Amino acid sequence: MPTTPVKKQLRTATIASILELDEASRREQEGRMAARLLELPSYDQAGTVLLYIKAFPEEIEIAPVLAHALESGKRVVCPRVDRRAGLVLHEIRDLARDLRPGMLNIPEPHLDSPTVAPDAVDWALAPGVAFDAACNRLGRGAGHYDRLLPRLRDDVEVWAMAFDRQILVGLPVEPHDVPLRGVITPSRRFDRAPRDRK
Repeated sequence: MPTTPVKKQLRTATIASILELDEASRREQEGRMAARLLELPSYDQAGTVLLYIKAFPEEIEIAPVLAHALESGKRVVCPRVDRRAGLVLHEIRDLARDLRPGMLNIPEPHLDSPTVAPDAVDWALAPGVAFDAACNRLGRGAGHYDRLLPRLRDDVEVWAMAFDRQILVGLPVEPHDVPLRGVITPSRRFDRAPRDRK
């Protein structure tokens, strides 16, 4: 799924804008988003949740969400990048024990961690560089989540957290792009009706 010049430009500009946030303001906003995310009924009712590990400086810190999911007894699943298979899902029971530096020294599940089929996921949190009010998502360009999300069950709600400056107007959308169920920012919540996936 090759990226386009427009998407590349949007990624570059949005990442630069995120990195301009001062640390104190950023941490406060991240805490507010995490608290609102944890109040979602769909998250509360989910037994198995797919969460990502923060891998890049501009990504939102989701450590509080990971900790809450583990402490509340949910089955936590995180992705590992495989050059051939794309994203492979693994169960994480202990963040210190089950995560190891992977590609580009990014923390990811250890190979020995139990694998989990995408159709076992009940709820998911997806990363992204930019979003729009219709809950469309612009990723980093590798297409990993574009290939993973359609493999989740139709009833799975996929959400994202984003700084307000990550919500763009006129986000380019292509046929392979999968819209999310909702996006939570420090000041707003964007909801989309449950999507029909074929």
